[in-house]
Amino acid sequence: MIFRKFKQKKLKMILEVQKNGKVSHLVGTAHFFPYSFRNSLYRCLENARLVMFEGPLDDHNMARVREAGIDRESSYHFFDGLDDETIAGITGALIPVCRTRNSSYLLHFCKVSFKDTVYDLVKGMNPWLAFFTIWSTYLKRNGWKYSVDMEGFNVARELGKKIIFLEAIEEQIKVLENISHDNIIYFLKQVDHWETLANEYVKYYLKGDLEKLRLSGIRFPSRHHTVIDHRDEIFYERMRDELAHGEVVAFLGAPHLKGMSRLLLADGYQVQGPWLPQQ
Repeated sequence: MIFRKFKQKKLKMILEVQKNGKVSHLVGTAHFFPYSFRNSLYRCLENARLVMFEGPLDDHNMARVREAGIDRESSYHFFDGLDDETIAGITGALIPVCRTRNSSYLLHFCKVSFKDTVYDLVKGMNPWLAFFTIWSTYLKRNGWKYSVDMEGFNVARELGKKIIFLEAIEEQIKVLENISHDNIIYFLKQVDHWETLANEYVKYYLKGDLEKLRLSGIRFPSRHHTVIDHRDEIFYERMRDELAHGEVVAFLGAPHLKGMSRLLLADGYQVQGPWLPQQ
């Protein structure tokens, strides 16, 4: 799964929305990805009047998110809720030497020698931060060094575009805190399927195939109605006035495009893109 060579890819995960001759675009983002879309993003943003993102992306606010996920007073450790087999699987996924060995002796050596390394990685973290730390570490160690959100944010700033955020950082932290602990544990226990899941995600994202992207792989903890559906309505309400004037480019996580397109169609917009809901 390792993606070593830098390659520009064409971004297809874009919806064009139009009403009364006013045109805007929604970009379905991948928060981590193995390829850059920088050239596509420049073309997408060069004529934008306004660029929107889900929430703040600067270093200060990212630090606030991390701080919110740290509990220095609790003796609880995230691994307390995981079985040894899952912990060994996560260790092997994050430390490649452990997943290339077949002998039971070497597997035991990896569990003993490297478990503490992974243990320390998420020490003092609440479950949601521990999960995202493990998953992002896994992706980055496999070459996923890009982010559509961050590339879009940086390009928008370079072009001098007006930027607004649809949520305050406090709202985003609350969403993270409400991610189901059971869903997190379930996903981590499927560690042997992570590589397949990641490869399918890349394939369908590059094709702009939202439906297959939604249906592929195992249940991701943040793909839940409390994270997606409710926020679709919030995003749309906060975007509505600006969309009416057109020339907006809004960056939203790809899973939001399905619900957003439904809301737009119901409000009289024409929507063109990789996926349209059945009416």
